[in-house]
Amino acid sequence: MDMSHAASPALPIRPAPAFAQVLFFGRVSDTFGRSAEVSIPPDGCRLSELMASLCELVDDGAAALTERGLRTAVGREMVIGDVWVRPDQEVAFFSPFSGG
Repeated sequence: MDMSHAASPALPIRPAPAFAQVLFFGRVSDTFGRSAEVSIPPDGCRLSELMASLCELVDDGAAALTERGLRTAVGREMVIGDVWVRPDQEVAFFSPFSGG
């Protein structure tokens, strides 16, 4: 039997990499800078998973992201809890601000 024309096995299709754009404001920007682009799964991830990835990027990342009063916005809406983050959404962290 001539196998020279046999179909080759299909290669697995890898989804395109996806990224979340993350912005930092207030004291948290002292640790992370003003912005970061973080790789996330193509179908998204929980906010806690994104935060864990951020903590691996810099020293003191965990302390900055657990700062008392830290606020989070996903898709330009303030959120509470472990919400789902899609690659097309912007995530922002806001340290408490002082002043009047």
